[in-house]
Amino acid sequence: MNYEVRMKRLKEMMSQRRIDAVILGPTSNMFYLTGFREEQMERPLLLVVGEEDFVLAPKIYEEQLSTVGLEIRSYRDGEDPYSLMRLKKGSSIAIDDQLWSLFLVEILNRFLPSNISPASVIMKELREVKDEEEIRALRSGLSIAEKSFLEFTDKVKEGENECRLARELEWLFIENGAEGTSFSPILTSGPNTSMPHLRCTSRKVKRGDVIIADFGIKFKGYSTDTTRVLTLGPPSEDVKRIWSIVVEAIAEAESSTLGSTGKDIDWRARKVISSKGFGENFIHRTGHGIGIDVHEDPYIAPDNLVEVKRGSTFTIEPGIYLPGKFGIRVEEMAVMRDKVEILTQLSREIFTV
Repeated sequence: MNYEVRMKRLKEMMSQRRIDAVILGPTSNMFYLTGFREEQMERPLLLVVGEEDFVLAPKIYEEQLSTVGLEIRSYRDGEDPYSLMRLKKGSSIAIDDQLWSLFLVEILNRFLPSNISPASVIMKELREVKDEEEIRALRSGLSIAEKSFLEFTDKVKEGENECRLARELEWLFIENGAEGTSFSPILTSGPNTSMPHLRCTSRKVKRGDVIIADFGIKFKGYSTDTTRVLTLGPPSEDVKRIWSIVVEAIAEAESSTLGSTGKDIDWRARKVISSKGFGENFIHRTGHGIGIDVHEDPYIAPDNLVEVKRGSTFTIEPGIYLPGKFGIRVEEMAVMRDKVEILTQLSREIFTV
């Protein structure tokens, strides 16, 4: 990844918006600009972009950060880290929305009065369009996730509980080269499948069950997200009928072209499901952007009136949920070219196990 180009683009955008400094925590934004990954903790670890570009970090990170190509301002425990920032009061400062309030309050106390704004506005615009290297990373991640899922289908047996199966899928991801998961898998069965974001329970799968597997991995720092339907034994006619409507909705959304808004793509999927009498059972947006974060811009939703840009990557995941019975959702990853191009290679079929 060309981090120098990304930093240059950020500085150009800052100049256009008259932003003097951007302060980012160890979040996906810092990773996007530097390739450095870490979790937030009680010690401030900050990337500051402005008149001077530097990373403010505890001494213990000096060696790890030596490859990012920026000045490292390190501090030991007991020292005042904020004194090393040297920002001017009265500046225009954009601060990472995901930064812990512990650090935000300290920054505000030190550098007010200043014009403070959320960094999300500028960072979302910077990150939304993916270059070909990013798209290759997403494709590679999908290959690992899909291989793991196909191996997983042999592990699904009557009497196994949902959470045990979810852990089995996670283990296969690591075995096949994933860095980790992009979110805790959703692995539900039977009537539990009508709850879209139920992760897993101790319920044991049994013959005749519908099983929803919604899963994603991390690879080269990028996220994947896929959903497939399984049945333990042959699917019922009701299940096949609902599945066919959902797949038809995906195909309609897939026919969207460059210039479509998030609302337009959502509407294409939603009109199919509504025309079959299940509009009230499609209870979420059609999709979301995906990249470093598993959920990011652009959102494929009824309220998104912004055009989906060429190179934007996102999911298409319509679903129909029948409380107390079952739910069906199939999810693809896509990129906007002249039209929508599906990145997922895994069959949309119902996987009978």
